[in-house]
Parts: sequence; structure tokens; C-alpha cells
Amino acid sequence: MKTLIIKKKKASALVACFVMALLAITYSCTPDAVHIDTSLKLPLVPLNTDGWVVTDYTSQEDNDGEGAGNGRVFNTFDGNPDTFWHTCWNGCTAVPPHYFVVDMLESKTITGFLFTQRQSLSRNIEVCSIDISDDGTNWTSVGEFNLEKVASPQDRPLDAEVSGRYFRFNVVKVYDGTNNAALAEIAPYF
Repeated sequence: MKTLIIKKKKASALVACFVMALLAITYSCTPDAVHIDTSLKLPLVPLNTDGWVVTDYTSQEDNDGEGAGNGRVFNTFDGNPDTFWHTCWNGCTAVPPHYFVVDMLESKTITGFLFTQRQSLSRNIEVCSIDISDDGTNWTSVGEFNLEKVASPQDRPLDAEVSGRYFRFNVVKVYDGTNNAALAEIAPYF
């Protein structure tokens, strides 16, 4: 009989432990107990630029005035902030407004752009705008952006996700007020 009472007490204790563990698990899984830190953000991942083509531009430095290979529009999506696009000046005169068009070869979904100013901080762009198109003819504005005169990349998210094959970068205002402009990188991202 004593053995039966001891077994019942052990069983009762075991059941009590099980119930307490079950309550602890249940309580810890309630929505009020879960705290999600929404300030954490994943790093931005620019779109792959392999094969992208410049289809139009108003001006670029073709005469190597910025050094061999520099000054061309394609430098803005080569992934290297030390190369850059610059409006023409060596044997030519840049006349604003300035823009260039990039064909991404297929329609891409874009949620923002990373802009990187020319690293010397010369001829930096203060205000720019971006248009997007599926056919390279009909354009839709996705916004105007104020840029800082800093060498680090600047994230400018769009108000809404957009899709298109082409984007057109437009210079609205340059910090030094001249007719020339420069930009190291432009990286659309999803």
C-alpha cells in the first residue's frame, strides 16, 4: 500500500511538472511575449549590372580629360566608386540639362537607388531625378532626390516599388553651380 501511495505522489509530481512546463511553453509563445526588433534592416543588394548598356546621354567626357577610361556613363554602374561619369569639358562645352539612359536588358523590379558621388567631391550633384520606362520612349518619374556632398553611398528608397527595363538619370542641380556634373555610381536595388 505504501508503494502505491509513493507511486501516486511521484505521478502527481510528474503531472504537476508537466503542466508547469506546458504552461511555461504556452506563455512564452503568446504574441504578447514575442518582441520583434523592426529597426534591424537587411543590407541593400544592388541589381546585377552584367551586360547593361548606355543607350543615350547628353554629355560625357570622351577625350580622357578625367584620365584614361574615366568620364564615361558606363562607369556609373561598374561597381567601382573610383571611376565616374563626368560631363564633357576637354575640347567641348557641357550644356545642361544633363541626363543618361541605361538599358538593364530586361524589366527589373526596383525599390530604391544607391547614389555615390565622385570621390573627390568635385562637380557633385545636389538634386537629381529618375525616370523609368519599359520601352525607352515612354517615361514615368519615380522621384526627385536630394544628395549630400559626401563620398559614401547614399540610399534613396522609392515611395513605391516600380518595374521597368530602362532608367534615366537626370541632373537637376549641381553643388558648385557650373554646367558640369559628375557621379561615381548609381545602383538600383530591390
